[in-house]
Amino acid sequence: MKARNLFLALLFVLTANAASAQELATRAFPRPMPESVAQAIQDASRQYGVDANLIASLAWYESAFNPNAVSRRGAEGIMQLKPRTARALGVQNSFDTRQNILGGTKYLRQLLDRFNGDVDLTLAAYNQGPEAVERKGARAAEYVSRVKAFYRVAMASR
Repeated sequence: MKARNLFLALLFVLTANAASAQELATRAFPRPMPESVAQAIQDASRQYGVDANLIASLAWYESAFNPNAVSRRGAEGIMQLKPRTARALGVQNSFDTRQNILGGTKYLRQLLDRFNGDVDLTLAAYNQGPEAVERKGARAAEYVSRVKAFYRVAMASR
């Protein structure tokens, strides 16, 4: 168990260093990324060791970088956090760009850890909930493929 924890800690450090070294492709999306969004994404990437372009791709697909977005199901802000999830992540104001992106990225990191770095399962869990993915498997193929399509474009345009 200690060896596994050491391996996960080392993997996290390496992932964090690699993610922070990634250049954020701010012009890879259909509309320009606001500077406040770019800065929050870069900060969240460094803090949680998640690739900035993956965060940006998820944020674009979820809200088109709109900090005031609200879904039919009540998800709020750029990363479309449900109020209960936002509270659990320490987000006090889901419409605050920085808080929302940091909270959403923290959640993304938790899901990456839970699903052993599997991006497809992580994205499916972000969309349909981790328990649903564990019980029924990933049923968000269209969601996953669309987020990953933005991610591929962002990675190609760095």
